[in-house]
Amino acid sequence: MGRPSSIIVVTETYRELSNKYYKYQIQLGYIKETCRTRQLYLNEFLSWLEQKGILEIHQVQAHQIQSYYEYISERPSKKEEGILSPKTTFGVMKTIEHLFRMLQAERAITIDPTSTLKFPYPRDQKDRQILTQEEINQLYEACETSHERSILSLAYGCGLRSGELENLDIEDIKLRESIVIITKGKGNKRRVVPMSSGVVKDLSDYYFNEREYQTEGRDYRAKDKAFILNSRGGRMREHTYNRHLKILIDRTENQAIKAKEISIHNLRHSIASHLIEQGIPVEQVRQFLGHSQLETTQVYTHINQQQLKELIE
Repeated sequence: MGRPSSIIVVTETYRELSNKYYKYQIQLGYIKETCRTRQLYLNEFLSWLEQKGILEIHQVQAHQIQSYYEYISERPSKKEEGILSPKTTFGVMKTIEHLFRMLQAERAITIDPTSTLKFPYPRDQKDRQILTQEEINQLYEACETSHERSILSLAYGCGLRSGELENLDIEDIKLRESIVIITKGKGNKRRVVPMSSGVVKDLSDYYFNEREYQTEGRDYRAKDKAFILNSRGGRMREHTYNRHLKILIDRTENQAIKAKEISIHNLRHSIASHLIEQGIPVEQVRQFLGHSQLETTQVYTHINQQQLKELIE
C-alpha cells in the first residue's frame, strides 16, 4: 500500500484536523485499521500543503488539489517497487474528498474545492467474469441439497461477499421479514439485504430440514450460531464455500462455465449485472451490494460512462 506512516504534520491546526478526521471516520462506522490508513493518507496531504506554504485548510483551492493528485499519482511507493497502485491513489484522493465534505457539512468552509474534480476509479486489467442467467439456472439445477441451494441463494441471490457469508449467524436471517442483516460488511458497515421468495424458501428448507443433522458433526459448538455449517458441523469458511461452488460447476458439465474460473465473488458480480439488465436503478443496486461509491458498482455491472454521468447528475 505504501502508507506514509513516517509523515510528521508540524502545524498544530492540521494535527487537530487529522485527529478530528480520524474520529469522524470512526463515527461513520469504519474499522480502526481503515480509519488509521485514511488518517495517514491525510497526514501526507497536510504535510504537502505545509511544504507549499498553505497553513490554513480554507485556503486550499481546486488547482492545488489537482496538483497533489498529479504528485501522488507519480510518487514512489515506500513499501513496494514502482509508484503507488492506482487503487491506492484513488483511496488517497477519496480521503481528501471526504475531508472537505466533512468541513463543508460543519460549515468550516463555504466551498468544497474537490466538487469540480474527478478522480477515475481504477479498473482491473483482468476482465471480471460473470455468469449468464441461464448458467446460474444450471447451477441451481445441479444442486442436490437445500444446503447447496442456500449457498447459491446467499452468494448470488443476496450478492454477499465471501467474508459476509462466513460471518453470517442465525439471528442475521429474518425469514418472516424476508431480509438478511449484514452486521459487519466491508469497512465494518451494516446493511439490510432483501430476499426474494425463492431465497427465503431455500434458506427455510435448509434451516428447518438439514441444518439440524449437521449439528451432529464433531466440530459443532452450540455457542457458535453460524447459519451455514460445514459437513462436520463447524462454521463454513470461505475456501469451503468456493469448494462447494466448484462441485456444482463440475456437475453442470458445462465447459463454458468451467472456462470462466468462477468463484463466490463472481456470483456477486453476476447478480449485480442481472439486476441492471432487469431495469433496477443502479443506485438501488449500489445499496443492495453495500458499495460506498457509485463508481464501484459501475465496475461490477459494466454500465457505461454516459449512464454513470446521468446517475451522478
